[in-house]
Amino acid sequence: MEEEEYELIPVSPFRRIEKRIDRLEKGGSSNDMVKELIEVVRTNQRIVDEVVKINSEMISRVSDLSSNVTKLTEKMTNFLERVEITEFAPGQEKGETPAASAEVEERIQKLEKRINAMLLSAMKSKQMQQPRRPL
Repeated sequence: MEEEEYELIPVSPFRRIEKRIDRLEKGGSSNDMVKELIEVVRTNQRIVDEVVKINSEMISRVSDLSSNVTKLTEKMTNFLERVEITEFAPGQEKGETPAASAEVEERIQKLEKRINAMLLSAMKSKQMQQPRRPL
């Protein structure tokens, strides 16, 4: 009888190779991966283009705003130069009132006196017109 030879071989390396082949088959071909990467790069480039466009628009708007603020400042300065506010007339010291103010002050006092006199007379006439009630 002829003797048969037997050899014990571990199965785990074969199993690892099988699992690796399964992963490669499930992962798809390298062409699919390259196509996906190209699509990701294109999407990224579109986003970058949009950000650059928005940034340039913002820069344009800020420069417009800056020029408008400069114009407004010039107009305000021009307006304030035209407006003349003086507390005292030339040559007057603090505490003195201008002559025009003195006239206005006198007129106001006269009007106050007239109004007070009219109010008093109106109150007196009302009191006289009211009939007295018997007690």
